Amino acid sequence: MILAEDLCSGCGLCSERCPVEAIQMEDKLPRFNDLCVLCGLCVSLCPVNALSIPQETQKDGLICDHCPVGCQIREGFMGACQRYRNIKGVLKTTQPLIFPPPPNIEEEKRNLVISVPLVTGIGAGTTYPDYVPSPITAQEKRHDIDVITVVTEAPLTYSSILLKIDTEQPVGKEMEPVRTKGHIVGHVTTEQYGSKMISLGGINLMKTKENVILTRLMVAVANKEPFQLTVEGGTHLELQVGKPPVINGEESKPMKVACGAAIMGMFGPQLKDLADEMIILDSDITGLFSESHVGRLMGFKETGIKPPGRFATPGRYFGTVGNGWGGTPILNPLQALASIDKEKIWPGMKVLILEVTGREAVLLEADEEKVFHVIELPKEAMEMRDLIASNREPSLTSGMYIGGAGGSARSGVTRNPIKLTQAVHHGSVRMSVGGAPTFIFPGGGINFMVDVRKISWRAFTWVPTPAVVAPIEYTMQRETFIQMGGHKQALRLLSDIKASEASQ
Repeated sequence: MILAEDLCSGCGLCSERCPVEAIQMEDKLPRFNDLCVLCGLCVSLCPVNALSIPQETQKDGLICDHCPVGCQIREGFMGACQRYRNIKGVLKTTQPLIFPPPPNIEEEKRNLVISVPLVTGIGAGTTYPDYVPSPITAQEKRHDIDVITVVTEAPLTYSSILLKIDTEQPVGKEMEPVRTKGHIVGHVTTEQYGSKMISLGGINLMKTKENVILTRLMVAVANKEPFQLTVEGGTHLELQVGKPPVINGEESKPMKVACGAAIMGMFGPQLKDLADEMIILDSDITGLFSESHVGRLMGFKETGIKPPGRFATPGRYFGTVGNGWGGTPILNPLQALASIDKEKIWPGMKVLILEVTGREAVLLEADEEKVFHVIELPKEAMEMRDLIASNREPSLTSGMYIGGAGGSARSGVTRNPIKLTQAVHHGSVRMSVGGAPTFIFPGGGINFMVDVRKISWRAFTWVPTPAVVAPIEYTMQRETFIQMGGHKQALRLLSDIKASEASQ
């Protein structure tokens, strides 16, 4: 590692964050030992740009090709991620390959028969007051196993909805308030793999005067009805679960299949013969082929061209949001050549500029003065553009209803609610909402999440408490219900039904 001592401020950040403990501070300056693998993390962290990576490769080290960083690992040492070690000139994983035990067929059978409830909680009524047993308890024999489903419609004040909006269009800055009819009902949260996420509801908003409007909105969303939101700053959203989002009056187009850097990995063999350099423009991560992991593996050398964006790792540049190519501010593809080292450019050099969703492509060629001009796009490049475009994802709106089943939702099943909680976490009781499977959050309580698109019916209602009323089902073996302390009233009724069926 190269240190410009006159620039170094002696902050020690590089030493503190070094993943291989290769840096010690001496006289307020970083000193590097043999553990350094040239991962470049210290370079990216340095607030004063006092560090840089040397160009030469260590003669006694291996270059790890398992990710774009390209750690140079000496004999006996590990790379920055601690996943690979150089053992006698061969990179080997530090973690042995793990094989799970084979499934228990009888256990798998039991899990299968309780995976679908006998009846949904839709239309069942509620369990208020808490000591009243759940209104519906059903029993049926499935594959020689006695199965019981206990259902209720549970009013849940502690609940929210997470909207996932698959679009490349910006919807608003993170943490910006979101309104309906002028009332705050949520906020923009972080993106997940390009999809925009908006949180609606939650207990803090349910304590405000807007709680009735919020409750009815959440019910509309969960029932897959159309609704409208406005994000602080002016973005207007017309949404419906299962439909493409309409943003500021324009229906969102299909999304990219991956970021610009990942496109290079997915389509590397098809890209490599199209030009001397390729740039995949993307507002998330723009890809530079020659510098990338896949480009290096295919023998590409540095071209002296850099795309716009902040350097992340070789071949990957963090982009910025705009209305141009790949959702970036670039409107003219020549702007994709953010910097050029003319010493490394040659006349006739070709650069292919692609847009991450495959909507646009252009081929540039350097003239005798090493100035790039647009030339005719060959058939092979058009086919590459169309291949990327054919892999676009549909732009859709999804909704995850998130709640916690406590109080009456548990004591309506058993007199000992903690046993129900434990059984749900253990998996001996399967919880569903409107017949759809739930994801149970780890930890205490029964905190769950359900994809409302998987519910076939209009399942949610509301009460002026205010609260969203969710149809909840608990399905289990009869034996589990008894061990859990299931209500005697329900057991007596089921026993009477079973006896009556046996006598007929």
